[in-house]
Amino acid sequence: MLLEGIGKVSFVNGLLRIQGLGVDASGNAVETGNIEIPANKVGEVIEALAASAKGINEKLAGETPSSSNGKGDTKEKSKKTGDKKKK
Repeated sequence: MLLEGIGKVSFVNGLLRIQGLGVDASGNAVETGNIEIPANKVGEVIEALAASAKGINEKLAGETPSSSNGKGDTKEKSKKTGDKKKK
């Protein structure tokens, strides 16, 4: 299921129901599915999602756009080489 947004959210009969939204080829919001979480697991699931997102964000922050084009690698290598020469 692709989740580009969240639609309606409800809590009925001990289930947290979250409507997943996406964008179709016309640019309209469409339902992509529902996530249903039992009440006794809501906190655990939200904490796990938050921790996972934080970990991914930290990994992405470590990757710089300049390192993918080769220019950043050269600068980084020259800095390291310069540091070695000083020692």
